[in-house]
Amino acid sequence: MTHFSRIPSRVAGALLTGAVLCGTAACTTSGDHTATSGNINAAPVAAVQKAVDKGAKLNSVSYQLSGRVPGQGTVDGKVSFSMRPRAIDMRMKASGGKEEGEFSVRLVGDAVYLGGDGKATAALGGKHWIKFAMKDKGADALGGMQQQADQDPAAQASLLTQSDDVKKVGEETVDGVRTSHYAGVVEVADLLNERGAKSALDAERRKKVIEQYQQLGVSKLTLDIWIGPGDRTVKFRERAQAAQGPLDVSIRFFDVNKPVRVQVPPASDTVDLEQKLKEAGKRLG
Repeated sequence: MTHFSRIPSRVAGALLTGAVLCGTAACTTSGDHTATSGNINAAPVAAVQKAVDKGAKLNSVSYQLSGRVPGQGTVDGKVSFSMRPRAIDMRMKASGGKEEGEFSVRLVGDAVYLGGDGKATAALGGKHWIKFAMKDKGADALGGMQQQADQDPAAQASLLTQSDDVKKVGEETVDGVRTSHYAGVVEVADLLNERGAKSALDAERRKKVIEQYQQLGVSKLTLDIWIGPGDRTVKFRERAQAAQGPLDVSIRFFDVNKPVRVQVPPASDTVDLEQKLKEAGKRLG
């Protein structure tokens, strides 16, 4: 299982950090960072804040993701995400990096299913999926998936309101939708300032997102958001220079607040990590 076990730690973990956690602008409430009346950028910041607040009321969203992830090369895929019930269906393709190929991540409750390409299947004795529980230590051994999935999907987009130079770039059409394009640059070190956080919970959510960037070695973020009718986020983009290379990920949203149905892989085609660890413990005992 050596080849397969590297998939979540090298690829899935990075994608959950740079995709599920960064751009959905949905599902939870973030702090209020509206600019003061004396700020010449008050109007753009207020527009971005409205989109973040709108997204905070969503329960589910699907999106297309593409770009470059540090250390992983080019990525492309589709993600469907739901908070209640908690579910993720992620299908990705990575190329030009340390780990290439297609893989899938499915989250149903506390169970994570990871599916890989032909090499991974060979390592699993012909089976296509490996299963482990988010709450188990095995999850940490396979790339810290619990830490990734527990982060706030809305907090990433809200960071743009912390920029000192948020501006409206112009009016653009994205996937047939007329949008207003806003952009700004944020210093990761400055984000440690908890200004505007309404509660300890808000502060903790921001802290977790900031820590993700610190772990990637990112000091400065360039963030873009395209906002359509009804303050709906249509597209989000993040760019940065990380320790392992450039980060440049774009996300286009669709199917807002529609049911996310995740199919559980057949047990006969799945290796249950928890069961394997129990069997190994009995043999050692």
